[in-house]
Amino acid sequence: MKFFTAAVAAAAGLSAVGTIHAQSLPACSSVYTRKELLSLTPTEWSTVSGVLNAMQRNGWFAWFSYLHTQWFTQIHNQSQFFPFHRRFVYEWERVARLFNPAYVQPYWDEMRDYRAPATSPVLSSSWAGGNGQGTNRCVLNGVQAGWTMTYQSSHCLQRNFGNNGQPGPWYSPEYISSILQRSTTMDSFRSQIEYSLHGIVHINMGGDMATRASPNDWLFMLHHANIDRLWWQWQKAGHLWTMDGRNFDGNAMTLNTNIVYYNEPVRAVMQLGNGNMCYQYASDPVRRRSLLGNLEDLIESVLDLDDLKEWFPETAKGSNKPGLPAPAPAPAPAPTPVIAVANGRVIPYPKELPDSWVVSMGGDLDSAHRVRDDARKFVNAMKKAGYKSPI
Repeated sequence: MKFFTAAVAAAAGLSAVGTIHAQSLPACSSVYTRKELLSLTPTEWSTVSGVLNAMQRNGWFAWFSYLHTQWFTQIHNQSQFFPFHRRFVYEWERVARLFNPAYVQPYWDEMRDYRAPATSPVLSSSWAGGNGQGTNRCVLNGVQAGWTMTYQSSHCLQRNFGNNGQPGPWYSPEYISSILQRSTTMDSFRSQIEYSLHGIVHINMGGDMATRASPNDWLFMLHHANIDRLWWQWQKAGHLWTMDGRNFDGNAMTLNTNIVYYNEPVRAVMQLGNGNMCYQYASDPVRRRSLLGNLEDLIESVLDLDDLKEWFPETAKGSNKPGLPAPAPAPAPAPTPVIAVANGRVIPYPKELPDSWVVSMGGDLDSAHRVRDDARKFVNAMKKAGYKSPI
């Protein structure tokens, strides 16, 4: 059974406590779908851009930047990270829908653009706009072109792409797939995502996105909708009610712990399509074929290599078909196979989070270094297997 495409029944495998919580969250009468940004229709994009301009005029960008700044240390580097940001993006979306009920928050699937992020259509003038220009690095195109932000002080919306305007590479879809499969606790999954894809997008977009007031840039909402989507994928794979690790106060994080600022229990945001979380994510964006499913087919073809079973344990389990006789003893190792992928390329090492930025954001250097080393080991394993990525 495919790890990314298998439907996980809401009640399957839940503890008694989890079942009680599931029953306490009524199913939504209707559910709207968050889509990848580039799959929006012209009408949908017109709705989104109109609402964003209205929210800027009415001070909402400043308000959400203020909240994120005020609570920054309580919502990063520990288990508030996923619940808070899910609730935060939902609150943004809820306010946006007061301006126009047709507004639905899109997401940016940054993994698709990991090799050369600056060339992403998302960062074109037709959508979110690109790098800042001039001495002040002001964003002059896209939906926020020429905006003046008011928090923390009056300034143009700024972006300053890393590596002199050519950030990247980021973290590959294959590596994020591996994190989804290997993480057995919420805290380990949180740390792996927070110090890989989450952090590198913030620092490499630069400007406002690299500060605690990052919600000044709408890229924040696109980015964190995608981070939320990845958490939901992990939840659906047998971790629906998994909440562990520590809270910002050092106490254990549980389903009954209140989400910072919102004074609501974590369990209130754990199940999409239930309670107030009346949204879902599109599973197959329009602009390209299903990404992770295709990669899984490729990866599965090299799972006879023990080192890749370590990186993709769920895919390895899925390749064991029930009811078949035990396989014959393995023959002597063959030469490392090269996976034939049209125009495939070796996965590059991802850029690292600068230690100075991790410290300035109140992060944990040991955690950041563990993720850095893990990502490098992953790339080495995929190179050894002869894997060539189509992305």
